[in-house]
Amino acid sequence: MSCDGDQHTMQSSDDVLPPPGDIQVLLLTLDSVSLSWSSPQGLTGPQTFRVTWGCDGETSSTRVKDVYHLKISSLRPGEKYQFNVATEGEDGRQSRWVSASISTVVTPRDLKVDHLEETSFTLHWSKAEGMEKVPQRFFISNCIPGTDPLTAVTDDCHKNFSNLHPGTEYTVSVATVLSNGEQSEPVSSTICTILPAPDQLTVDSVDTTSAAVSWSQPPGLDHTQHHYKISYCCPGIKPHITTTSSPSITLCDLKPATEYSVTVCTVLENGKQSQLVLTTFTTVLPAPDQLTVDLVDTTSAVVSWSQPPGLGQTQHQYLISYHCPGTEPHITTTSSPSITLSGLQCGTQYSVTVCTVLENGKQSQLVSTTFTTILPAPDQLTVDSVDTTSADVCWNQPPGLDQTQHHYQISYHCPGTEVHITTTSSPSITLSDLQCGTQYSVTVCTVLENGKQSRLVSTTLTTNATSERDHLQNSLNTRTTERDQLQTSYNTPTKERDQLQTSYNTPTKERDRLQISYNTLTKERDQLQNSLNTWTTERDQLQNSLNTRTTERDQLQTSYNTPTKERDQLQNSYNTPTKERDQLQISYNTLTKERDQLQNSLNTWTTERDQLQNSLNTRTTERDQLQTSYNTLTKERDQLQTSYNTLTKERDQLQSSLNTRTTEIDKLKKSLNTTTMERDQLQKEIERLNWENKGKCVQRAHLFICFLIHSFCS
Repeated sequence: MSCDGDQHTMQSSDDVLPPPGDIQVLLLTLDSVSLSWSSPQGLTGPQTFRVTWGCDGETSSTRVKDVYHLKISSLRPGEKYQFNVATEGEDGRQSRWVSASISTVVTPRDLKVDHLEETSFTLHWSKAEGMEKVPQRFFISNCIPGTDPLTAVTDDCHKNFSNLHPGTEYTVSVATVLSNGEQSEPVSSTICTILPAPDQLTVDSVDTTSAAVSWSQPPGLDHTQHHYKISYCCPGIKPHITTTSSPSITLCDLKPATEYSVTVCTVLENGKQSQLVLTTFTTVLPAPDQLTVDLVDTTSAVVSWSQPPGLGQTQHQYLISYHCPGTEPHITTTSSPSITLSGLQCGTQYSVTVCTVLENGKQSQLVSTTFTTILPAPDQLTVDSVDTTSADVCWNQPPGLDQTQHHYQISYHCPGTEVHITTTSSPSITLSDLQCGTQYSVTVCTVLENGKQSRLVSTTLTTNATSERDHLQNSLNTRTTERDQLQTSYNTPTKERDQLQTSYNTPTKERDRLQISYNTLTKERDQLQNSLNTWTTERDQLQNSLNTRTTERDQLQTSYNTPTKERDQLQNSYNTPTKERDQLQISYNTLTKERDQLQNSLNTWTTERDQLQNSLNTRTTERDQLQTSYNTLTKERDQLQTSYNTLTKERDQLQSSLNTRTTEIDKLKKSLNTTTMERDQLQKEIERLNWENKGKCVQRAHLFICFLIHSFCS
C-alpha cells in the first residue's frame, strides 16, 4: 500500500459547505481499498458525500449518505489512484475536495526473525496475499533509531543482516516494489540483537576466605563500552553485588567451608544486561596448624596443634588418625586442640594425621607428622656372682615388651682391651674368659628386630684373685721359666739382647699409643653422640621443611593447572575469531552479490540513485582493493613463473651433467672390462711362458703387468 503523505484539498466552485476530515485507509488489498473520513466541522445530522477516484484519466464516482466510510473494489493491481471526497448538500452544492493518492500495492506479510545472534539475524517474510505470481521486489531498510538507515533491494523473501552491534535495537522495514515502480507502505519490526553473556566462567583458585573468578570476554564487544555485574551469595545470605570492567575478580571476606553461587552478566552503558552465567564453588575448610608431638613416652604421646583461622564462630571438631606400619589406623575425635595417644607400642614409629571436621561432615586437608615411641632400657642391672674368670649378670625385662620380639646386647671390657659384644634373649648372662682380679665395665641395651636400640644401662664388676698358694706356685713356675730363659739369654749374643731390649721397648710405646688412641676414640665417641643428637634435631626440622615443601609443591601444581586452563581458554578464544572470520567471509560474499544487484538496480531506479551512490562508492573501493589484490597476485604469479623457469633450466643442466657422467662411467666400465680381459690373457701367457723360462720371462711378464696396471690407474 502506498498513500501520499501530502493529502491535499481541491477548491470547488462553491466553498460554502465545510469539507470532511482527512482520508484514512482502513484496508487495502490487491484490487480494493476501504476508506474512511471524519465528519465535517460544524455540521450535525446525516450527511451526504461525493467520492471520486481515478487512474490514468479514467474516473469513477459515487455518493454515500449517512456513513463515513466506503469500500471500493475492482481496482487494477499495482496502479496509483487519486481518491477525492467532498461534502454534498441537498441543493447540489459541494465543499472543497479532500484528496489522497493511494497505490494498490500490498505490503509483505508474516514478517519474522530467526537465527538471531549477537551480530546478525535473518529476516523472513511472505508475499502479499494474492500477489504471489506478480513480479515484485522488496525494498529493505535497516537502522539504529536516530541514525541513517541502510537500504537494500532483493528479489528473495529473506535477508541476512550481519556485522551488527551486540545488544542493540534495530528497526527493520520491508516494502513491496512492483515493476512499474509503485511501492507499498513498509511493514516494520524492531529487533534487538543478543547481548552475549560472559563465556567460560571458571573459578581459578579458592582459599579459606577468598576465591578468584575469571571468564572470557564475549565476542563482538571489542569496540563496545561494557562492564560485568557479579553477584555471589551463600544459602540464607543476601547476595553481594559488585561490578568490574576486567574479565576477572577476586571475591573476599568469604566464610570458610561454605558453598557460594556466583553469577556474571554483561552490562552495556544503557543498562541492558545479558543472560546470567552461573557457577558454584566451596571455600576451603582450613586445616589445623602447627601440628607437634610434645611428650613422647614408651607407650604414649601428646599431640597438639593450633586452631585454624576463621572458625571462631563455627562449630567444629578434629579427626585424629594414627597407626604404625602394617596395622589398621586408630581413629578418634576431639574438640580441643590437643590429645594424648595411649596404648602405643614402645620403640615404634607412628604416623599421625589431623583434619578439621564440620557438623555436616565436611573435612579439611590432612596435616600429618610422625614420631617414635621410646624403647625402654633393661631395668635393675645387677651382678649376681663373681669368681676369678667369670661373672653372672642379670636384669629385669623392660615394661611393655611382652608382645614384642626383642633381645639384649651386652658389651664388656677391661681397661686397655677391646670390647667384647654378645647378645641374648633372656634377662641374664654369664660372662666367661675373664681375667682374674680385673675390673670390667658392663653395658646392656634392648634391641628390636629392626635394629633399634634403647639407651645403655651400665655397671662394673671385679673378678676375684687366685689363692696365695696357687699364686706362689705360679710365681715359682714363672721364676723357673724365667731362669731357663735367662740362661738361654745369657748364652745369646749381645746383639740379640739389644734386639730383645728394642723389641721390649716397641710394645711399650705401642701400648702408650693405643692408650692415647683409646682416649681419643672415647672423646670422638662422645662428640659423635652429641653430633647424633644434633643431627636428630636437624632431621626433625628437615622433616617439617619437607612437609612445608610438599604443601608448596601442591600449591605450585595448582598454579600450573591454572595456566593450562588459561591456555585452553586462549585456544577456544582463538577458535572463536576463526569462526568469526569464516562468517565475515560469508558476509563478504553476500555483500558482493548484493553489490551486483544494487548495480543493476542503479540503472533501473532513478529515485534510489542517491542512496545507491554511497553503496556504489563503497563497492568501487572494494573493487579497487580487489583489483590491487589481483595485481599483487598476478605479480607474485609472474615471479613464481620466473623462479619455476629458472629451476627448470637448472634441472635440465643437471640432467645433462648426469647424462655426461653416466656416459663417462659407461666408458670407464668398458675400459675396465677390456683391461681385465687383457690381464687374464697376459696371465695365461705368463703361465705358458713359465714352463719355458721360469726365470727371466716370468720377471718380464710381471714387470709388464705392473706397467699396465700403473697405466690404467693413471
